Amino acid sequence: MTDLSVTARDAKPPLGGWLPGVRLTETQAAVLNAAADELIPGGDGFPPPSEVDVISFIGRYVTPSGLEPRWFPFLGEDDFRARLDGLGQEFADATSAQRVTVLEGLERDEQEFFTRLRDVVYHAYYSRPEVIRAVNRLPAGRDYRNSPQPYGYSDVMDDWDDELLSRVRGTYIRTEEVRRVAIPAGLPMCSARQAREAGEN
Repeated sequence: MTDLSVTARDAKPPLGGWLPGVRLTETQAAVLNAAADELIPGGDGFPPPSEVDVISFIGRYVTPSGLEPRWFPFLGEDDFRARLDGLGQEFADATSAQRVTVLEGLERDEQEFFTRLRDVVYHAYYSRPEVIRAVNRLPAGRDYRNSPQPYGYSDVMDDWDDELLSRVRGTYIRTEEVRRVAIPAGLPMCSARQAREAGEN
């Protein structure tokens, strides 16, 4: 389990999200599933988000109450719950067309929240094993294996070690001091196209 007191002071996001994660009420989960299903409709071999448990992924990346949402998806628990409660069971029970109308209103009137909701739904969906298998069935997606990395490589890229760099000694040649190499007259030359073709063989 992530120690919130330690992580809150850390310069990096919690790897793998906040554990055990925000647990939504049954109604909040129904609202989030309904919104996700409209943002990414299933079909053509792809399951709808509500069938692949995007809820647990999103719950790990919503910042717990009492902490500042400093990292992706920049959603704080209290505000996120309030917005889901605002949509309520009425949204979950609405027709697809009605839900799309509500989401279009959010996109127009509350663009920041809509963008954050959309982005975390996308990341959650494409991290699911069932969705990765669906991608693999496509000719262009056969080698796709990895889940999204919303933080890039921040879990492995550490800050420069200034003390270490201060001990490094090296040399370089200034551009104006680089000397041209004499090319023998009999050396066969090839065009860029020929070089590419040679590399492909």
